[in-house]
Amino acid sequence: MKKVVILAFSCLFSLFSCQLRAEDQDRELSGDWKMTLTHPDLGAVDLILSFDAKEDTFEAYTRKGADKIIVGGWTSFLGRTFTSSFKDGKLIAIDEGKHTKKDGKKELSGIFRSPIGNYYFAATIEAGVLQGTLKTKNQYVKGTVVGKKLEQPLPLVNYAQVFEEVVVQTEQNIFNKALVESKEWLGFKKKMTQVVPHLNDDLEMVFAFYYYASKLPFSHYALVRSNEKKTEIERDELAIEEKSVKFTVQGEGIGLLSIRDFSGTAEAMQLVFFEIEQQDIQHLIVDLRDNSGGGIEAGLTFVNQVATHPYYGGVFLTRKWFDQQQYPPTQAQRSRFISLAEGDATDLLSHIHRYPGVALSVQPAKKARYDGQLYVLVNQRTASTCEPIVHGLQLEDRAVVVGEKTAGAMLNSERFSLAHGFTLVLPTADYYTADGKRLDQVGVQPTRSIPSEEVLDYVLKELIGKSVKPKE
Repeated sequence: MKKVVILAFSCLFSLFSCQLRAEDQDRELSGDWKMTLTHPDLGAVDLILSFDAKEDTFEAYTRKGADKIIVGGWTSFLGRTFTSSFKDGKLIAIDEGKHTKKDGKKELSGIFRSPIGNYYFAATIEAGVLQGTLKTKNQYVKGTVVGKKLEQPLPLVNYAQVFEEVVVQTEQNIFNKALVESKEWLGFKKKMTQVVPHLNDDLEMVFAFYYYASKLPFSHYALVRSNEKKTEIERDELAIEEKSVKFTVQGEGIGLLSIRDFSGTAEAMQLVFFEIEQQDIQHLIVDLRDNSGGGIEAGLTFVNQVATHPYYGGVFLTRKWFDQQQYPPTQAQRSRFISLAEGDATDLLSHIHRYPGVALSVQPAKKARYDGQLYVLVNQRTASTCEPIVHGLQLEDRAVVVGEKTAGAMLNSERFSLAHGFTLVLPTADYYTADGKRLDQVGVQPTRSIPSEEVLDYVLKELIGKSVKPKE
């Protein structure tokens, strides 16, 4: 009898405790939400974010154990043990969450933690819709999240179908078919085929793709989702970034040209050099640190503005070339290629689709050409369009290159549409320098090897010979 009473009391206590926990939870917020995360590194991906909310606090996270599903038990163990990422196998988590009710809206805040960075999270919930932003410590809006409570079964889409299309597009369109006959490609295909049936959302799909694609012997390969229908918060609250190109005077006769990327137009680049011309600059420092590349239009315009004589700028080689040839072209073969000295991405793609090779030609600009001393700053994140520019200026003895070896990510890429709104970014042309070197997976060695954070002071003090403190 005593045991029966104890058992009954235990059951009542457990039921009472569960009721207390349920009452303590915030039902409006708690549960699984289907969210669209928009971020420059991912595009716009749909993911499942689970909220555990109490009276005024919450925590949120993507699926626990996702890392083990994607990368396997041993690798996930190492990731959790030796890094601060992937606690409990969650790809994304929101810590230190707080929520309040104000003017009929629920307001949320917390710390957003993920492989793409940590940000300050702020959001509101109104009429069942959560809208939020991800901000850096400088209050720059880096991304957005928008969504509602999950109402559909998982997985969100057929990821096996998406990957089947990835394989077809890659094997048909990559610049060299030998790459998709390699053991690295076969291993990538095998691993992804095993993983995709177990994925629940876009985030897991994209993370798996990036993880296994990072082992492939070529760059410019990515899986993203586009967000064609932007929400009001994405249109109005995403901050306007700094201009791609910024010029400042660092001292008498010394200028600093910071190029964040080559996404701008030829006209925008030319305007900067007209400004440089007005300042009587004898020493120009060009900062390409953290510049991930961009378009050929701004890139060619820049190099034409600083070139002092014409020179051959290397060659793009296409599938048409590698289907017939195993090695890069000779000088005689290069002379028969179509040459491009100016133009935009449309011109380059048109030539890549038609010809086995497209040569780049550097022609000094007729106006606002800078012919003074030139110094180029680079680091490990200086990539793509930057790399042939840096190599060419170095090869022609036009500039002193200072910093760290560049990224080694130099190919031409195109975008291919897949099922369920996915896009595959795929390299369709290789690049070889004027002296026959391949830069992808290799990079450019600087003339002077200096840590990235020290290069500007080094150039100002040691190379130019002036102790000029950079302006803020």
